[in-house]
Amino acid sequence: MKFTLPLLAALILATPLPASAVSSMEERIDKTIDILEQYGKAQGDSIPREVFHEAKGLVVMWIIKAGFIVAGEGGDGLVVIRKGKKWSHPSAISAAGAGVGFQAGGSSQDYVLLLNTEGAVEQFSKKGNYTSSAEVEGTAGPTGRELSAGVATVNAPVYTYSFTKGLFGGVSLSGLGYGSADDTNENFYGEKLTPREILDGKVKKTPSAVERLWKALEDLDKKPKIEGKTPTKDRKN
Repeated sequence: MKFTLPLLAALILATPLPASAVSSMEERIDKTIDILEQYGKAQGDSIPREVFHEAKGLVVMWIIKAGFIVAGEGGDGLVVIRKGKKWSHPSAISAAGAGVGFQAGGSSQDYVLLLNTEGAVEQFSKKGNYTSSAEVEGTAGPTGRELSAGVATVNAPVYTYSFTKGLFGGVSLSGLGYGSADDTNENFYGEKLTPREILDGKVKKTPSAVERLWKALEDLDKKPKIEGKTPTKDRKN
């Protein structure tokens, strides 16, 4: 039987991930806040502030890679979208993918995805499993203190960044399948809700963790773009 990438991703999404790869919404929020705070402190080569300010939505997730012969990827994350000048309640998501090859051991990587179009937002607002599509294929996002004059801030539905030790780099992220983490959402909000209902604010209660996430996002929205030229590698101090 021939397994296609979407089929492998769907099979992995349907299979419970190891306990270390599954986190509660509180843990997802705490990790997201940590990443956002480090981005707020970042200088030089990082996500341009203009790009962040214009994003219609944000996905933060962490992917764990592990496997033997058939390498699997699985991870957790959350998505939030802009609601005017405010941010939505977070909805939990899962991610999975697969590739054939030898891979001993495992590794973990954090990612930040900026959703630049309504189509991309809609993809991450779905309930159930959905494979990667043209709207959510990650394009390596621009980095630097400023964008060159005349260059469009947004030219792709999704900008993808990897996050490592306080540094954000644009990367191409494709071949993953995504899905709504409905149990995580239900445990957190205390009721069964679709991702779209959560993102639209149709929740009966707002846990304190959400308030902390909103503050971190609003603090970033208040930060101006980083002025000055991006340091080059051959520049001497």
